[in-house]
Amino acid sequence: MRKLADVLSGFYYNLNLRTKLVFSYLILIIVPVFLLVYFTYTTIHKSVVEQTGNAYLEALKQAEKNVAFGLDVGYVIADLAQSNYDIQKVLQTVAERQLTSAEVIDFFNVLNKNVTNYEGKRNVLKVSFFMKGNPAFLSANPNFFSVGELEKDSALKPLLNESKKQAWFHADVIQHLQLAQADEVLFIKEIHDINHFQQILGYVMIEFDSKFIWDILNDLRLPDGAETLVHTGGVRIGVKHLPLGDVKLEQQFLSSLPIRQEGITHFGPGIGTYYAVNSKLSGLDWNISLLMTERHLGMNSRSIQNFMFALAAFVSILAIITAFFISGSITKRLKKLIRLIRLADGGQFETETNIRGNDEYSRLQRSFNQMSMTTKALIEEVYQVKISKQETEMKLLYAQINPHFLYNTLDIIQWSALRIDAKEIAEITESLAKFLRLSLNEGKEHIRLSEEVEEVNRYMHIINYRYRGAIRFETDIEEGIADVVIIKMILQPLVENAVIHGIRPKPGKAGTITVRASQQGEFVYLEVSDDGIGMTEEQLKGVLEIETRGYGVKSVNQRIQVHYGEECGLQFFSQPGSGCRAVAKLKPQLLAIPPSQSPSYS
Repeated sequence: MRKLADVLSGFYYNLNLRTKLVFSYLILIIVPVFLLVYFTYTTIHKSVVEQTGNAYLEALKQAEKNVAFGLDVGYVIADLAQSNYDIQKVLQTVAERQLTSAEVIDFFNVLNKNVTNYEGKRNVLKVSFFMKGNPAFLSANPNFFSVGELEKDSALKPLLNESKKQAWFHADVIQHLQLAQADEVLFIKEIHDINHFQQILGYVMIEFDSKFIWDILNDLRLPDGAETLVHTGGVRIGVKHLPLGDVKLEQQFLSSLPIRQEGITHFGPGIGTYYAVNSKLSGLDWNISLLMTERHLGMNSRSIQNFMFALAAFVSILAIITAFFISGSITKRLKKLIRLIRLADGGQFETETNIRGNDEYSRLQRSFNQMSMTTKALIEEVYQVKISKQETEMKLLYAQINPHFLYNTLDIIQWSALRIDAKEIAEITESLAKFLRLSLNEGKEHIRLSEEVEEVNRYMHIINYRYRGAIRFETDIEEGIADVVIIKMILQPLVENAVIHGIRPKPGKAGTITVRASQQGEFVYLEVSDDGIGMTEEQLKGVLEIETRGYGVKSVNQRIQVHYGEECGLQFFSQPGSGCRAVAKLKPQLLAIPPSQSPSYS
């Protein structure tokens, strides 16, 4: 079978474009258009069902938010009771001792005032306090009780044994507490001693009229035949307040509750027969489910179904539709070529290796591959020419200076300075002469590491005359690598960069520059660090791209990569205000410099 597929595939790819189009016309006319319509409708219907379900889920979530907003006042009242100084004093005193006659009256008035302030606001029916002890005023007001009243109901055990700090209850689950009226929602929360927070002084209970909850749920606009079901623990709640639907359907749903209590689920004898849009009320631990059939969710797809079958009759007459499908197989390969062209426009010259057949596209792709490889080779050649040009310019720069004439002139200046007892001029002239001898190195490209460090030392000796010794210069060269031969003029541009851009902008123009050299395997690392002003992240990214008039760090990096390969080069590490660290990674070859070729410093 695979062999036959390979033969047919090879035959197809060797056909020209016109033959493929004609062949595709014949195939697509034979294929029943109604199959396409059927699968399209099935996909659209599934999407409509999903989108409608999500719309009902969003409406249910909004209803939850409205209910939560109505119940938020319970948290507010409980928090106010916890932080109220007068209530704290009453509950503390009642728990500790018997009250005097005056205290009974005062404490009663305090609690009664707080109760009357909250009742009647935002669906709050009643606010009650449960306290330790048995003060005389408990029998005088239906809002004040002993904690013992709460202990009568088993549903409140999780709250009383301190496994919960607060809890919501529906009046139906409170069996022995005769204080709550039918169809109320209760919120009970502990009141702690603010001085000893681990100690519970009592409880506050807020009773809500649940009518506003049923009003919100009844406002959900459901199609005919769909229903809203509120349940907890497999038991329905609010039977009297929500329209009664199909009892068998409700029982079937409650007996096979889905594991996922939120979102859209299906249930019933067949997959997708019935749908439930589920959500959960936070705090109350109620589950709300909108029960409906697939017909309810897919009502909007009826018109789409009629339209699709009408379109099928029209499309079956127009065979030109086949050109659309056959063009997809052709444009897929063309898109690959377009992607490669765009990559090449951005400088990435990739090629397509999996080229099959010998049609127009295959020949075009092979031509493009050849063009990409040629262009990439030319770019590399231009890059090498540019590097060679920079090296030539450096050599021309060296050649422009007549070393012997310059040395003799500097010697004359030095002796003239000594003759007039200008020692500073003599010293700086001597340092400049030695610096130039090390830099020029008789036109040779390579130099010992010790000589490179000496060159930088002379450079800093000259610089410190300008800055009156404010810049401290230190070196730390690993033992055994002083005679390693490297290309010259690596450290001096980095040190100069540290002086100009790191130390000079600092107040007082003072600082420390340290040169370190170490060896790790076959690589030698030269590091120049300073305690200057540092660089921002943007400056750090562009430091190797900046063109300068002199011999800058960009040229140093290019020379290192030309001599030692692209794995070597410069790296900069810096943060604003924390100085800068430049590291040169070299891979020096085992070159030897005879003592006779070393520059003289006498």
